[in-house]
Amino acid sequence: MTSSIALAVCGATQVSAQEKLEPQTGGLGEIVVTAQKREENLQQTPLAISAITSDTIEKRGITDVSSLTSIAPNLVVGVTGAATANAAIFIRGIGESDTVLTADSPVGIYVDGVVLGRTSGAIFDLVDLERIEVLRGPQGTLYGRNTTGGAVNLISKKPGDAFAVEQTLSYGSFDYLQSKTTIDTGEWGNSGIRVRGTYLHKQRDGYINNPLRRDSRDPGAYNTDAFRIAARFDQGGPIRLDYAFDYNDRRGVSIPSQLIAARPDILAYISASPALGGEAPQISRKRLSSFRADTDGPVRDKIEGHTFVAEFDISDQLTFRSLTGYRTWKNTVVSDQDGNGGLVGLVVDPGILGGGPLVPLGIEPISLFNLTFDRRQTQFTQELNLLGKIGPDIDFVLGAYYFREVVHDANPTNFTLIIPSGAPVEAAPGVFVNSVGVNLATDNIYRHKSRSRAVFGQITGHVTDRLSLTAGLRYTKDDKHLDQTVPFVRQLDRAFSKVNWAISADYKVNDAIMAYGRIATGYKAGGLNARAVNDGFGPENLTSYELGLKTELFDRRLRLNTAVFYTDLKDIQRSQFLAGSGGTVSTTVNAGRARYIGIEVEAAAAVTNELTLSANFGYIDRKFTDFDLRDPATDELVDISDDARFNGSASTTLSAAAEYRKPLSFGELAARLDYSYRSRVYYTTTALVNPFHETISDAPVGLLDARLTLSDIDLGGGKLAISGWVKNLTNEVHQLWGVDFGSLGFATVNYAEPRTWGIDLKVSY
Repeated sequence: MTSSIALAVCGATQVSAQEKLEPQTGGLGEIVVTAQKREENLQQTPLAISAITSDTIEKRGITDVSSLTSIAPNLVVGVTGAATANAAIFIRGIGESDTVLTADSPVGIYVDGVVLGRTSGAIFDLVDLERIEVLRGPQGTLYGRNTTGGAVNLISKKPGDAFAVEQTLSYGSFDYLQSKTTIDTGEWGNSGIRVRGTYLHKQRDGYINNPLRRDSRDPGAYNTDAFRIAARFDQGGPIRLDYAFDYNDRRGVSIPSQLIAARPDILAYISASPALGGEAPQISRKRLSSFRADTDGPVRDKIEGHTFVAEFDISDQLTFRSLTGYRTWKNTVVSDQDGNGGLVGLVVDPGILGGGPLVPLGIEPISLFNLTFDRRQTQFTQELNLLGKIGPDIDFVLGAYYFREVVHDANPTNFTLIIPSGAPVEAAPGVFVNSVGVNLATDNIYRHKSRSRAVFGQITGHVTDRLSLTAGLRYTKDDKHLDQTVPFVRQLDRAFSKVNWAISADYKVNDAIMAYGRIATGYKAGGLNARAVNDGFGPENLTSYELGLKTELFDRRLRLNTAVFYTDLKDIQRSQFLAGSGGTVSTTVNAGRARYIGIEVEAAAAVTNELTLSANFGYIDRKFTDFDLRDPATDELVDISDDARFNGSASTTLSAAAEYRKPLSFGELAARLDYSYRSRVYYTTTALVNPFHETISDAPVGLLDARLTLSDIDLGGGKLAISGWVKNLTNEVHQLWGVDFGSLGFATVNYAEPRTWGIDLKVSY
């Protein structure tokens, strides 16, 4: 997974990866990917893959995985919770949004072949990417680690053969500042050693005004320092060594949470705040540009990673590869989850919750919900591969895999539980309320260990020059241990194992058309609930059926790839959010079964040597065929399969792009437009446990980005490029995520950034 794409062409979907045309024909260039752990032409690989290169990454302003939604069909990425680093990635409708550190994601994120054990902490600045690959559908045979939905491969640039320097400076809205410096040493003499280093600094004020804080402490503000250093040894012989270290330190203010709905009794209680000497509540279903928050909302994510790859060519047809990874993540968060500071209310003694009398404690500050995170994660991975050929007709990959992870989590919360008073109570002279508040605090402290071991293999037989058959098998064993001290003192252990397989056949109609069929199984390990008193939950199991067609037409001026799929997902893991006097509880259960039927289309066209167009489209028909959920009011199981929604993903995705390049006497002018659309997204499953289920859902949205670049300007032996860009050109209002606090009686959403603009200046030698 560490080889580079041969030419800057997106995986049949993205315009800006197609800018380098074949010089002989003006057609689209070949794409080389490593999705099956060896270099292959994308058009000859029997998998649904999209890929973009560093040029596209720069033009689209992609700095982390939260910006990936439009690069592939049926891919949706959300940012969950208060922290800025929590990713919720869904491929073909399958993903995970729970931020608890005992939850595994069915979409694997890989950095230079090393899986990220958590999607919490997966959003960090990617300072020196060569390309991004998105593999859709189960990848359990070669990738493992719960990749039932798919995988995202983030591949960094390797040190080059020649000395090079690149400096980029940017300025934009909300006082956005960025500086990025890259130095490539080239080969040191004839040693075979090359080193490449990149340093990034960026900062920005918040995009929601908090009148109680300065601009640099407004919600959404950040200040980031990151760097990556890579070293390579390659003398052209049988041994190749690569080492890389990446570091990311992001300090900021938590994503703003806006109160958009509350029960009538909750609203009446907080509306009395001004009469009692406090601030008025801020609640609106329209995006606010300013609101008060209880805290500064400080967030810090510190991420470090080491990767070491050793390759040895045993013979011309046999290569041994070792991939070792060690990563750490530290995260602290303090967040006002209701977007209301300065509220006061009549507070009573907590004894009322145990049947005691109503004992007023006076008018005190209240908070609907504040939370704190103090999280630590450490992981080690080791993978061994043997890649080879048996004669001219058989290719194979054999492998062994080991993963170990330890996480620590402390999650204090503070909230005001609002309950009926039974009769009007005079909170202040002439001010009567029908509800009272109980200020409560909870905590959740635990350590969780995961260990996964696997052996796997895949073999491809080229039956004829046109027909190939592939089969893969993987055995995985997972062990999990929970050591909890608050609010329960307990130790739990669970073990799971599974054999997964995949078979495929591909037929090359001619050199430009390939058809394939694939059947694959997937497995997502079960786990332990750190937030509920039970023994945990079992694994998910998946079977996927896929047919695909990959074509290149009109002398490779048109590339058109399509895929249809049917997925059967059993023993679905779902979170059920409950709240009450004991605090908030989110418990994961195996809820039932679902089926997914979908289609994906990717197209790219070199209309002329100057104009390229591309588009992708994805649609999924999703249905729960069995879904039992516990009704919090009756404590009975209820079948909600007819009404339940699929949270976090969209049924329809669409993106399109156009780029026009015009050579000039002193450089090149390029104009680019990117458009992306997704249908409605739900953040909860049912109104049975989430009364604001519909209210917090995000309406369909289409976003338009624009970029104008003047490049290839001679500058004293180097090159200068100047770009101006606008994101969300039409200033559409849309959400990052939404939270329904269940029986606490209110709901909030996190709105995404408004329209932003910027200017980039890049000098390279």
